[in-house]
Amino acid sequence: GPVAISVAGRNAELRPSVAHAYGCRAVDDGKLLRLSVLREETRQLLADITANGEVATVYSDVRSFRSVQIKGHGARIVPSDAADVARRAAHYRITAEELVALGYPSALAHGYFSVPARADFVTIEFAPRDVFRQTPGPGAGDKLAEGTTLDQSPDKKAGVA
Repeated sequence: GPVAISVAGRNAELRPSVAHAYGCRAVDDGKLLRLSVLREETRQLLADITANGEVATVYSDVRSFRSVQIKGHGARIVPSDAADVARRAAHYRITAEELVALGYPSALAHGYFSVPARADFVTIEFAPRDVFRQTPGPGAGDKLAEGTTLDQSPDKKAGVA
């Protein structure tokens, strides 16, 4: 969907490394998530993930700012495949179109995803471990119970789309 995606890691001194992800897809019935990142923008993040396999991702709906954080383990860097490329293109299109529909200038909406013509993407693959509500306001930071869907979260009940 139309979401902004951030991915973070940490080094041995617990110093964070953060980057923008350009798309995400679930594989193996949701047992793994794959995020596309630009190698040049993520050198420290990739080094941190390679060192310890820990990762945290945040997905924020561009319409409502409803956000979730997914923490994972066993993260590894793998080459992007054709399905990653297709998901990245679809994510770009869907999110940019939504930003334009929300009133953002087209150049700004499309610029959010602008990358060099010969961008070197890699994929971070990891097993989700915990999911947390991150929408600003009451309940931010609460861990979601296993089996809870986003539509069942208190944010939805409170009328937040």
